[in-house]
Amino acid sequence: MNCAAVLTALRATETARVTDLMRATGLSRPTVSAAISTLMADGWVEETEAADVGSPRMGRPARVLRFRADARHVLGVDVGPHKIHCAVADLNGTVVSQIRREVTESDTPAVLLGRVEDTMQRVLDAVPVPRSSLAAVGIGTPGIVDRRGAVLQAPSVPGWDSLELGSLLSRIAPCPVHTENDVNLAVLAERWQGAGDDADDLILVQWGVRVGAAILVNGQLHRGAHGAAGEIGFVELDTEPQGLQADGLGPLESAVGTDWILRRARDLGDASPDAAAVLRAADGGDPRALQVLDEACDRLARGLASFVSAIDPELVILGGTITLAGDAVLAGMRRHLTRRALVMPRLALSRLGDDAVALGAVRVALADAQRRLLDVYATASPVEQR
Repeated sequence: MNCAAVLTALRATETARVTDLMRATGLSRPTVSAAISTLMADGWVEETEAADVGSPRMGRPARVLRFRADARHVLGVDVGPHKIHCAVADLNGTVVSQIRREVTESDTPAVLLGRVEDTMQRVLDAVPVPRSSLAAVGIGTPGIVDRRGAVLQAPSVPGWDSLELGSLLSRIAPCPVHTENDVNLAVLAERWQGAGDDADDLILVQWGVRVGAAILVNGQLHRGAHGAAGEIGFVELDTEPQGLQADGLGPLESAVGTDWILRRARDLGDASPDAAAVLRAADGGDPRALQVLDEACDRLARGLASFVSAIDPELVILGGTITLAGDAVLAGMRRHLTRRALVMPRLALSRLGDDAVALGAVRVALADAQRRLLDVYATASPVEQR
């Protein structure tokens, strides 16, 4: 327990002296020194130079210690129908290597899994980090993921349903593997390093071809009983198509997703090659693009209003391709949601963009690694404490 207390205090700062750790933990000098010796022997702590190394000092210099964040690493993986993004981070959460790779929707599950494994190995080799040094792995995937980490439904990844993704990928990662819905991981990343770092109750709406949401309540992820909380794309609107569409999209995402935005723009005579161009034009003030965006915001606000009323979030973050519209989409959502919400939350754009899912996977893996590291010491008996 003393080792756990000293390790926690040391990780809260870049470097610390014994007196700093005594003050932070309330432990005596001999106890702190003994804990440090154990942590150094186990490879978690090392001595380093003081920041004021050039200043003259009288007597014996004080020991300056630091946590060895590079002693182990974690791996975050974002896998979907169009890309694989792998990121390796040290135990401070600093990303030290990452690789993005495009894939095609025609890839079979076996081919996609093979590409994921290959990308995981490449990103580890780039550091380099041996597989044995991995403390934990986090994986983000589209679809409904249950508490065991099994993918129950994944409409955007054909053949991905009923897949034990974590178990399959444990072949390359001899450590705990945590599988989670991709938007759930994105909201954790936004809370950690993005636009949600000052909010405990928030909703992230990931808005692209598909539309999904993730919910944090009191800083904790709300998954729902079946892992399906936040599937806003399947909310039905009275005047729009009902039920699951032939292309696998839900009613709301069929009515507001970027495929619809492009079709609507072309109906109005816009010759933009893709939805991204329409959204950039809206950001630039183009009247026709702004009309399309306003209609999309009106429709999404109708579907989102019930979520806002039920959760009462402090903040709603918009992520995905829609962020190309910049402040224009915030203005449109603010205008239409204000008419429907009893209490209007703050609105913000994602700060993390395409990095959000992989960073959220890193965050989940990091939390598991940190917990198990501290548990090793906190649960040890005084005789065998290591």
